[in-house]
Amino acid sequence: MHYYVFMAIVFAIVAAIIAYSKGRNGLGWFTTGLLIGPFAFIVAALPPVPRKGLYDECPRCGEVIRENATMCRHCGAEFR
Repeated sequence: MHYYVFMAIVFAIVAAIIAYSKGRNGLGWFTTGLLIGPFAFIVAALPPVPRKGLYDECPRCGEVIRENATMCRHCGAEFR
């Protein structure tokens, strides 16, 4: 039982860190990681899906950024 609790906490922390680094809600992913363990880790590691009207691709590095961004947070390119 202690092993499961320990592993659930580890997966929750890793999922939260990955999600937070991608601009997602870290607390939500921590909770999800506690509940579904390694599946949250896998889903948090997936690349973000650009939604029409909210996100765009950086013309320099191709990463997903917010549509109204003035600088890419991945490569530092400035635009607009």
